[in-house]
Amino acid sequence: MIYGDYYNAMDRYYGRIEPTDIPIEPTMPVETSKLGPKEIGTGTNPMTNQLAAFNARIREGAGKIEFEFLGQGKTNSQRPGPEASGAKERQDMRDLAEINDVRTSVHASWHQGGLAGLGQQGFNEQIRQEAIREIEKAIHFAAEATKGGAVVFHSGEWQRPLTDLRGDSRTGFIGYPGEAEKTPIMVVDKQTGEIEAIRRDQLIFEPKFFTAADYEKERGIKLVGTTDKRGNIVEAEDWIDTEGNAIKKEWVMSEKPDEVERLFDRVPVWNSAKTNFEVEKKNFESFKEEADRLSKKLGKEISPEVLIFKSRRADEVSQSKGSSLFYAKHYEHYKKIHDAAVKALAFYEKFEGNMTDKEKWHFMMKDQEISSSLGGLVYPTDQLPTEFLKERIKATADEMRHIHESSATADARAQMAMDRMKRVETVENYGLKKTAETMSHLGMKAYRYSQDHAKELEESIYVAPENWDIKEYGSHPDEMKKIIKESRKKMVEQLMVEGLPEEEAQRKAKEHIKATLDVGHFNLWRSRFERLDGESMKDRDKRFDKWLIEETKKLAKEGIVGHIHLSDNFGYDDEHLTPGEGNTPMKEFIKNMEEAGLKDFIVEAGSFNVATSMPDTWAMMGSPIYGTTRLPSFRGVHQQHFGYHNPAMYIVGAYAPSNEWHLWSEVPLE
Repeated sequence: MIYGDYYNAMDRYYGRIEPTDIPIEPTMPVETSKLGPKEIGTGTNPMTNQLAAFNARIREGAGKIEFEFLGQGKTNSQRPGPEASGAKERQDMRDLAEINDVRTSVHASWHQGGLAGLGQQGFNEQIRQEAIREIEKAIHFAAEATKGGAVVFHSGEWQRPLTDLRGDSRTGFIGYPGEAEKTPIMVVDKQTGEIEAIRRDQLIFEPKFFTAADYEKERGIKLVGTTDKRGNIVEAEDWIDTEGNAIKKEWVMSEKPDEVERLFDRVPVWNSAKTNFEVEKKNFESFKEEADRLSKKLGKEISPEVLIFKSRRADEVSQSKGSSLFYAKHYEHYKKIHDAAVKALAFYEKFEGNMTDKEKWHFMMKDQEISSSLGGLVYPTDQLPTEFLKERIKATADEMRHIHESSATADARAQMAMDRMKRVETVENYGLKKTAETMSHLGMKAYRYSQDHAKELEESIYVAPENWDIKEYGSHPDEMKKIIKESRKKMVEQLMVEGLPEEEAQRKAKEHIKATLDVGHFNLWRSRFERLDGESMKDRDKRFDKWLIEETKKLAKEGIVGHIHLSDNFGYDDEHLTPGEGNTPMKEFIKNMEEAGLKDFIVEAGSFNVATSMPDTWAMMGSPIYGTTRLPSFRGVHQQHFGYHNPAMYIVGAYAPSNEWHLWSEVPLE
């Protein structure tokens, strides 16, 4: 509040104090912030009846209150969810908000799997739909029990290495020592959502294939710079086939079937001295260098993890194709023997009663086709020819069946690996798409409920994902920005399908999808902020404070943020200290948000400051209350009357009234 204004948290209208001759001396330095109880509110107790909790916060003087829910699915009295409040209670909540001029917001129940639906085996559509269902309940509650505002939920999507989140050389983060070398790298099957991972320090061995440069050196034939029979200009790093035609390395990333198929015509390098094919030892850095080279060549970003797993799929295809060829090459041989034996058996059985077995055998073997097919076999004297031929037919049939099954299965595996090779995607690209689908769906829900309840609402309902665990995607400012922008883009597409003009659709998407910025969660990056060589801890903290202030200011300036959570900590764990009691640059942050036009702040209490965090935050901001001879602060009132030093009814001795004593108005002093 500006010095000279007065405001009592129980009042809903206020003005300026008229000039007076009585000197007014504030009890603490007064800030220049205009924010007070009407803008800085708090949440309800999430482990009790929300109507009672809402009423309690109103009695404490909050002008902005967030309904807090913990329960999922069917809830209970200790962990209620939005649906635990029936129609009458919802109407009572809205009436209380209206009568007391209280602004509202809602914090949805926690949900598993984030907004993208990540489960133990990968991204799961059922898990994503369960998250949507929980948030939809909160949106429905907001439409019937509140006056509009934010519907908040966490956006912990999937884990990624903190070492990858480098803006520049001075803003690096690290999850743990050795993270850059040891952390898993992951990709996802964009059809099934299944995730695969390997550690970054895992060595990968691949066949070594002839390049055009190698082939020139070995054969003395000019290849590089020429045009091959297929019309491709041969480059030094290209692989080649047995005829010297180019096989481009970028075809590993191709979506064209004919280019992918050509990869399996590569010629492996044979080591005659060791009588084996040579292999190459690679690591993550090798693939990173190759990905960077391909990115420059193709003019689009190629991620090393996708390159790794596509290369592994290509090796699987080659192995399966080789297995198929190994079995298939014997197929004609056994088929020829089998057909000849069937013909011989029919011949033998036709003349069976007219000559001796030996005569029949020698006569039959004079047939050159049968004789050559059976390999000039000598008739076994201890076995009838029919018995011998039947055994031969069965044996060749078994061999052929084995080849059928083995070769066909190998071909199927090759096709499956080739198909999976095309479906490799980065976790971020796939997950961000799913998150945007979830957010746009919820944004549409908020849009429709806001339309249906426009008469009861003072502001539109909007969905507001909150930056949460720094180990998970969505907590870094760049990630928050991507989630909001991609979600709005997806919602615009949906609105335009329904007939809204693009400009109007963009405005609606921005109105119903905004971020919740939790400054306490942002401060948790402090403990992961890398210290520069020779830098003191104090200087590192100053540099981190500057990063936090600049990044949050950019988010607000770009219209990403709509709702703010205030809590404090020392940069290690989310303890929810009272703002100003930790090392978050709280005052500067709030001032920046205020200057950006944001006035929607919720103080999130922790375990030990439930009753004190809100008034102490008002006091930190220098927000005054009305006084006749001086201008006391909220902290002074709270310490004197709400449990710190002197409770209001704490009167002893002869001054203590009897239990029958009461004010003439019968209004309790508290």
